[in-house]
Amino acid sequence: METLMVLTYATFCWIVFKVFKIPVNKWSLTTAVLGGVIMLAVILMGMAFYHPGSKSARNYFVTTPIVSNVRGMVTELDAKPNEPVHKGDILLKIDDTPYKAVLKDLEAQLEFAKKRLADYIELRKVAGGSKFDIHEYEMQVDSLKAKVEKAKFDLDSCVIKAPNNGYVTQIRVRPGQMAVPFPAFPLFTFVNTDSIAFIAAFAQEPLTNIKKGNLAEVIFPSIPGRSFQAHVEQVLPTMAEGEISPDRAMFSFNRQLPPGYIPVVIKIDDNLSAYNMPLGVDAVVATYDMSSPFWSHVAIIRKILLRMQSWQYFLRFH
Repeated sequence: METLMVLTYATFCWIVFKVFKIPVNKWSLTTAVLGGVIMLAVILMGMAFYHPGSKSARNYFVTTPIVSNVRGMVTELDAKPNEPVHKGDILLKIDDTPYKAVLKDLEAQLEFAKKRLADYIELRKVAGGSKFDIHEYEMQVDSLKAKVEKAKFDLDSCVIKAPNNGYVTQIRVRPGQMAVPFPAFPLFTFVNTDSIAFIAAFAQEPLTNIKKGNLAEVIFPSIPGRSFQAHVEQVLPTMAEGEISPDRAMFSFNRQLPPGYIPVVIKIDDNLSAYNMPLGVDAVVATYDMSSPFWSHVAIIRKILLRMQSWQYFLRFH
């Protein structure tokens, strides 16, 4: 685009020199060159300030490592790789035989403890007895109730369900394998489709011209020759470079931090479902601040640059 603008300006200067018969000397050439440099610099700086672009943009999503709460053999794998599931759908089942036995045993002990407590209370009314024995039996009943709740939780944990809407990917378990409650060895990874966000990183200089609701355009290297309409949904209020974590050492300015980029959430208005793009694909984003009467016309240059870059993706060979 810059080359095209330079050639256009050079052609304009040649026509002016010919039509008005301006003598070609060091003064006229210097004036023409400096005028072109200044004009091109002002246009490009205004474009970068009012209509900034970002080459660091992509789809971000949250994953949940699915870890078993109990130890046992996998008996059934209902999850299919990369197929959509809804919250609460069954993904996997673990052999629950030992946990059913534990729950049945604890329920029998609890029933016996309740009857013993009731009988002792009736016996104390007739023959007397220590009230501390009653407290001890009540404590045993409460303890067994807690154990029964824990046993029910373990039994329910033998059926692993989808924590949210999404899909399962990278399944690392098969029926017959042992599932263990160890976070370092998840059974599979769950992708939460309700948490997908398209975020672009912008330099800090044009921040005042990136506002919620501003028009935006997105191009993808995986879809050359196409641009998609979007808008600014949110400018995130925090940056990672300003984070202070709990530490025994006091904060010091001697450590040089990078300036960082402003994370901006972009909402794509066009429908991309027909392109079957995976989550996490790279993209280029441009936003347009049309509030300025003069600089709003310069947005056409950013749009041309964006489309030229999109067509350049056809020239990539691997």
